[in-house]
Amino acid sequence: MKNLSNMLTGSIALLIALSFSIQACAQPDKQLSTKAFNQPELEQQLLAKEDELTDEELALLADDSNINIAFARKSLKVEFADTFEERALGLMHRKSLCEDCGMLFQFDSERIASIWMKNTFVPLDLAYITVDGKIVDIKPLQPHDLTSVKSSKPVLFALEMNQGWFAKNGIKVGDKVSIEGRVKQPSF
Repeated sequence: MKNLSNMLTGSIALLIALSFSIQACAQPDKQLSTKAFNQPELEQQLLAKEDELTDEELALLADDSNINIAFARKSLKVEFADTFEERALGLMHRKSLCEDCGMLFQFDSERIASIWMKNTFVPLDLAYITVDGKIVDIKPLQPHDLTSVKSSKPVLFALEMNQGWFAKNGIKVGDKVSIEGRVKQPSF
């Protein structure tokens, strides 16, 4: 138990150090990916430590903030990433997601968003969503692909779900999603 506690404390310290380093080096370019960062040494240290963590330990590190979302015929609760650090981590290092699990990202302002799949093991579909809840893109994402996938229009949200989830549930571009709960007001 003490070894687990030491590993968890070390991992948390590395996550905090990485987030401060990312914030210090971040450019105010709204086109940059919120998952992308270029800190090779710190990232390698973090990844080396995270590779030692079990799924249970990773779950303890994860923020368990959830938010309710609803489509015309489907409602569910997903993880909510509304801070820079939460968006940067996203669904990285997870080996699987439950059938109706996913993550909703809220950006600080409406923008052309960009997401990549670095250190992400699960194939995902990405829906970009405007400030008024309209889905403007649904794009497939492949594990570990470093290609930035951009939205076709300015968006405030992105929703990552298991690959095929949107098609399986009859959700397509043009559909609306209702987001309930603690959504930040966009800064325009």
